[in-house]
Amino acid sequence: MHDFEDVNQHARKTAICTLFEGDYHLGLAAFTNSLVHAGFTGTVWAGYRGKLPPWLDQLKSLGGASDEYMVADQVRLVLLPLTTSIHLTNYKPQFMLDLLAHHALGCEYLWYFDPDICLRSSWSFFADWQRHGIALCQEIVNNILPANSPLRLQWVDIATSIGVDGPRALNHYYNGGMVGVPSSHAGFLDLWKRLIEHAGAIGCDLKAFQPGNRESPFYASDQDALNIAAMYSEVPLSTLGPEGMGFIPGGVRMYHCVGQKPWRGSALLRALAGTPPSNAMKFFFTQVSSPICAYSALNLHAKRLECSIAAFIGRFYSRR
Repeated sequence: MHDFEDVNQHARKTAICTLFEGDYHLGLAAFTNSLVHAGFTGTVWAGYRGKLPPWLDQLKSLGGASDEYMVADQVRLVLLPLTTSIHLTNYKPQFMLDLLAHHALGCEYLWYFDPDICLRSSWSFFADWQRHGIALCQEIVNNILPANSPLRLQWVDIATSIGVDGPRALNHYYNGGMVGVPSSHAGFLDLWKRLIEHAGAIGCDLKAFQPGNRESPFYASDQDALNIAAMYSEVPLSTLGPEGMGFIPGGVRMYHCVGQKPWRGSALLRALAGTPPSNAMKFFFTQVSSPICAYSALNLHAKRLECSIAAFIGRFYSRR
C-alpha cells in the first residue's frame, strides 16, 4: 500500500499523461487499471473535454482545486479540463509542455499514452526503457520508411522552410499513440508542436483526426509531425518494433486498440462480417473490472461473452 506522499514523491521523477473525451473514458479506465496491474506508482495527468467519467465516484477523492483521485492507493489520477478546439491528437505536445512547465514541474521523464492503450508488461520494463532517451514504437502501416523515401524528402523541405536542418537517417515510421520524453529535452516537444502548427498553417485541418490522404506530408498530422521531429532531434531514440503495441505477434509490451474501439459496436456482428476481435480488443476486456469498474457486472459479462463468441467465429470465418 502506498500513501499520497509516496505517490507524490515518485511523480517528481516520472509521470504519465493522456487525453480523452466522450466515450474514451472507458479506455481511460482500462488504461489506468493496466497501470495498477503493471505496478506503476505515480501520477497520471488526464486532459479532457466534455463530461467527467461516470465511474469517478468509485475512487477516493483528494479534494483540492482540481479533480484528483487515488486509484488503489497507488495511482494519483488528476483530471484537467481543456478548452482547445483542435482534435486532441494534435494537442499532445502542447499538453506535455504545459504539464512540464506547471503541474508536473520538476518531473524528470514524462510519458504520453493514448487512452486506447493498455500496458501488458510490468512497469519496471518502462522504467528501464526511459533511461535510454526518447521512447517510441514503430507503426505497422508504413513501418519501413527509408531515409530517402519521397515522403521523408518532403519532410526535409518542410523542416528547412521553418529553419530546421541537420536530419538524421531514420528508416522506420513511428506510432503517435505513445511517446516518452526526458524533461531535459523538452525541445523535442516544442519542435513537434511547431510542426503541427505549421501543418495547420499550410492547410491541414487540425480539428480532424486524419485529414487528406497519404499523398499529403501531413496525412496523420500529429504522427507525421512526430516522425519529422524524430528526424531532427539530437536526443537518442530508443524504439520498439510494431510488436511493442501488439500490431504483430512477439514481445508485446502494450496493446493499442487502433481502428475499431472495443467499447463501440458489436464484436459479434463484426465477426460475422469477417473481422474477429483483435488481441488488443480481447485484452481490453480483461482490464475493465478492477480497480475501476468501467461496466456494470451484467454488462461486462455480456461484453466478455460476446467477445469470446466472436473470437470463436473468427477461427472459421475471417476476411483477414
